[in-house]
Amino acid sequence: MKIISALSIFFMLFLLVSACEKEFFPETTYDGPELVVEGYITKGPGALPPYVILTKSIEYSSSIGSDILSDIFVHDAEVSISDGNNKVQLQELCVSDLQALPPFLRDAILQAIGIPNINFDSTAFDICIYTDLLGIVGFGIDVREGGKYDLEIKAANFNTVTATTTIPYVVSIDSLTYRNHPSYPSNDSLVEVVAHFKDPIGPNYYRGFSQRNDESFYPSSTQGTNGSVSDDNIFEGQNFSFGVIRGQDAFSDFDFDSFGYFWRGDTVVFRAANLDYAHFRFWQTLEYNTGSQGPFGTYTRIQSNIEGGLGVWGGLVYDEYTLTIPE
Repeated sequence: MKIISALSIFFMLFLLVSACEKEFFPETTYDGPELVVEGYITKGPGALPPYVILTKSIEYSSSIGSDILSDIFVHDAEVSISDGNNKVQLQELCVSDLQALPPFLRDAILQAIGIPNINFDSTAFDICIYTDLLGIVGFGIDVREGGKYDLEIKAANFNTVTATTTIPYVVSIDSLTYRNHPSYPSNDSLVEVVAHFKDPIGPNYYRGFSQRNDESFYPSSTQGTNGSVSDDNIFEGQNFSFGVIRGQDAFSDFDFDSFGYFWRGDTVVFRAANLDYAHFRFWQTLEYNTGSQGPFGTYTRIQSNIEGGLGVWGGLVYDEYTLTIPE
């Protein structure tokens, strides 16, 4: 899973959409930058160690250029995670720091933090994160189902930021199947992937990711939802099946005919994730707001669990399921 993640993609998409509309400058009450947090702690196959990206907010009417992007990361902060028994200090790590390392070690770290195969020569600005380096080698904070994790951030010129998240227990998928495209047999190359599972009694919150062949994992929406997350209000405690809409790079070419479908011969990996309510509400409101752009769009306030700043600190647990679709 890439560290250049959905908050960054949302920000870039917002700029692209705004550029297509009539210029509008609303009144602003900007009182200076706030600390923006994007942090995750994840349990699952090949999960990344806990990491936090720290940036600062900018005024709505600011012009965005490489100089602004280079200055947006917040450095030298004290970032710590506590699981109730142990407290771990995260270390700041920038892409530029890795250039001096032996290639095998540099590549291992890049892979571990989710940004493999980066081209140092073409990187316009330095990417920096705070991460549990001991977690890369398996000796960091105890990441477990049912765990509760407190985040504390102290950075110069900002308020102290705190947040709490939990990692729920995973809900397993029973099976993945596929079915013909709705216009089969005239369209016999595309198929729908369907997941089947039983929802446990009690409130549950889900998020999906899909991978096609050797592509990266991308957030995957499900039929009937506005984004990659869903609660279980309409299928509480029931056996339930849902279509997996193929996730894809937000900057790739968009094809209405193939969007959401997979091809015969594909190997599909579906990452079925569980998250707590606060983390669910962040993605629900963010994705709804992203999908409500345009002249008739309705603004939705993005729900944050960060005290003293903006953003999200989110726990996640997932399992992965693989389906190879016959030719």
